[in-house]
Amino acid sequence: MADVDNRNRNRRSNRAGQPNPKREARAKAAERHVATESEACAKDIERSLAGVREFDGMPAGFVSAMKAKVQSAVATEEQVAEDVEGAEAAETEAAPESEAAPETEAAPEPVEEPAEEIAGAESAPAEEPAASLPEVTVLDASATQAILDNGRGYAQFCDMAVLAFASFTNPGGGYIQGYLGQEATLCADSYLYNVLDKQRKWYGENRRRNINCELYRNRALVVPAVRFDRNHVHAYADVIVAAAPNVKRARQEYRVSDDALLDALRDRIRFVLAICDELGREKLVLGAWGCDNNGFDAEAVAELFRKELASGDFKVKQVFFAVPSTRWDEDFAKFEHVLANFPERNEESYAQVAARAAAARAAEQIQAATEDDEDEDDWRKYL
Repeated sequence: MADVDNRNRNRRSNRAGQPNPKREARAKAAERHVATESEACAKDIERSLAGVREFDGMPAGFVSAMKAKVQSAVATEEQVAEDVEGAEAAETEAAPESEAAPETEAAPEPVEEPAEEIAGAESAPAEEPAASLPEVTVLDASATQAILDNGRGYAQFCDMAVLAFASFTNPGGGYIQGYLGQEATLCADSYLYNVLDKQRKWYGENRRRNINCELYRNRALVVPAVRFDRNHVHAYADVIVAAAPNVKRARQEYRVSDDALLDALRDRIRFVLAICDELGREKLVLGAWGCDNNGFDAEAVAELFRKELASGDFKVKQVFFAVPSTRWDEDFAKFEHVLANFPERNEESYAQVAARAAAARAAEQIQAATEDDEDEDDWRKYL
């Protein structure tokens, strides 16, 4: 498929009840692709099916790490408080002695520290190294292209994970019905749908008890080492299948507040990053998750990703935001703007930058029009 993510073309469907020839053609192409992959990649599909993992809630390893971090911070604060109290007490005790001291005092002799204290100081643990932050890149490309350009060509050496902007209740996000989107694009370039179609029980469980006012819950599938292929180039990546909250339906049907929506997405982002840590993958492909059809603003989503990746809580080393630029949205420009100074926050909003750029373009057009008027030959001088 083309690099351009066609997620917004679903909006241009025919009137209700009328056939959509383009979608029907895509559905037939999807069926052929699934049949072809089932034969050509039978061994890979079997391996991936055997290794599918379900995550229901934050991974235990991440929860333990966060608890240890909190305990360490509390212990540090308590130690600092004790040191301050000890210093204040020492100053209080030394004050009367200094007042009663004679005018001339002999210089104090150096006091040798006990050997036990010296040994204890030498054996004291060194300070923890500063948290390493990932290298962040915003790409004007599809997720598949990011995988092919930065992944590895052997399943056993797979070091990359990719987030599929998944449907919470429908395998492949309607790929087999001819719908478009990031998850459908991943299915079209791999055998991902062949594996997801076998997870109907998991999707059924999501429908039954995990809709949660269209915010959904921290539930995900991981399909290991999926082979992605395009134009005779291939690479492998683990696929994290997780759904962002559905903003439009949560607002319309349940009147969920904007703050609650952002909190839910922030928690879901941490969930995905924690899964990547659990998998031990050094590279991660993300994107404009939850934007456009789901209803989140791309600038707000990019800022949530920036905060979490800059927190130092996660181990991933390279993050690629695959955000194809289209004529329907400004997602790529917004992500590029927010992450331009990573890990620092861009103090200027995208709207301010866009307004300044528009004003500059308007000024250039006015100047160009003025210059054209000055250069125009006056016909009256020939009379």
